[in-house]
Amino acid sequence: MRSPLVPFLGFVAVAAACSSTPDEPPPPPAWVDAPASIDLYAGRSIAIPIDVRTDDAAKLTVTAFAEGVEAEIVGGEATGGSWRGTLLVRAGYGLDAPVVGVDLVDARAQKVTITPAIRTHELSWRKRVTWDAGGPQTREHGAFFVDAEAKAVFMLQGSGYSPQFKPIDDSWRLDLSTGAWTPWTPTGDAPPGGGSRRVAPIPGTKKAYAYGGYTGFEATSKSEGDLYRVDLGDAEKTFTRLTSAGAGPPRQLHAIAYDAKGDQLVVFGGFTDVPTDDALDDTWLVKVEGDTATWRKVEGKAPSPRYGSFTAFDTESRRFVVWSGAQFPVDAADPVNAAQDAWALDLEADPPAWTKLAPTGEAPPGRRNGCAMHDPIGRRLFVFGGTSNGRTTEPGLFVLALEPGREAWTKLSLAGEPPLRSSGFTFATPEGDVACAFGNGAKPYADVSFLGYAD
Repeated sequence: MRSPLVPFLGFVAVAAACSSTPDEPPPPPAWVDAPASIDLYAGRSIAIPIDVRTDDAAKLTVTAFAEGVEAEIVGGEATGGSWRGTLLVRAGYGLDAPVVGVDLVDARAQKVTITPAIRTHELSWRKRVTWDAGGPQTREHGAFFVDAEAKAVFMLQGSGYSPQFKPIDDSWRLDLSTGAWTPWTPTGDAPPGGGSRRVAPIPGTKKAYAYGGYTGFEATSKSEGDLYRVDLGDAEKTFTRLTSAGAGPPRQLHAIAYDAKGDQLVVFGGFTDVPTDDALDDTWLVKVEGDTATWRKVEGKAPSPRYGSFTAFDTESRRFVVWSGAQFPVDAADPVNAAQDAWALDLEADPPAWTKLAPTGEAPPGRRNGCAMHDPIGRRLFVFGGTSNGRTTEPGLFVLALEPGREAWTKLSLAGEPPLRSSGFTFATPEGDVACAFGNGAKPYADVSFLGYAD
């Protein structure tokens, strides 16, 4: 799958409309150096470098584009009779008409029409991997680590259904090319069998962190507070349990991400049963040096206490986004008491600060424990499944656009939708797909369903 940043692919001739007076020579014709062809992926943005030559190298403005697609000039500078910048194109969903091009107009009303060859790619549930034998048992609340180079994912434990909530201590490797599972045995400080650990990969590396979760069963069940690091580049896939200084309460069903610019982990909320049952609303920044993790609490306004929320980390804006999740119940009639709001923690702010978002569009009903599928390339968060009442699963596939100032909800109806479920868990593939796996609905599921674009 191609990168969203398209390199120069060739020279594209353009049409130029201009005017002059008898006393002044006509300006030279405009032309543009831009990609000869581009790929538009429904719901994603693409940055197209352009170099426009005119007699007046003024900032250009976009005046037209095809239906269902938006475009705008971003940045750029004028040097020596040339204007060089970026055309940012946002593709909507349902691109059923060909894209015809874009007109740019400079300060002297000279029009430049870019007409590259364009291919559109629709989003779809493109494949579902299932198995009857030779693979892992049904489960919920496991965790995935992705090895992009090996095109494989490593699944760590979870909890089962026979009986339900009993921790599972086996782990498996899924080959993304063949769909084949093989057993995997973590080494080193291997975590005890458990579910609801959350994973934060370090982009551009084979390292990741795993934190929290629950171990034990029934009377011995408890929330965990251990933080682990694993390096998938190590042939033994060795886990190291880190020493934590100043950590908050143990937790499960929490939110976590890795902020590369700040070289730190971000942790929010979750549920704890230590010392008593409670939903959490605390936010932490975690710095790791060697094998020691130092925790610093973020003070100030925050989302309500919640667990099982839908989360994403937008690298470009350094925003940690949280939507919905279960709140502590007010009464037995509403055991989930789902939050209905979305929040973003801005890590560019000093100190970092939470802001309540106001996305356009119709938001889905609040819920907990669904497949929260973050597409980092498309800067969006997919919401599939989850429960608002602790008994049934909410229908529909929804997507939240994460670009600051353009947050919006869209409901999608895509063919090939997998069975609805709660308590599934997710990962993003190296090619840019997102996946929803396992969980339960009408029955427990042993499957992995991929949402993305056909090759």
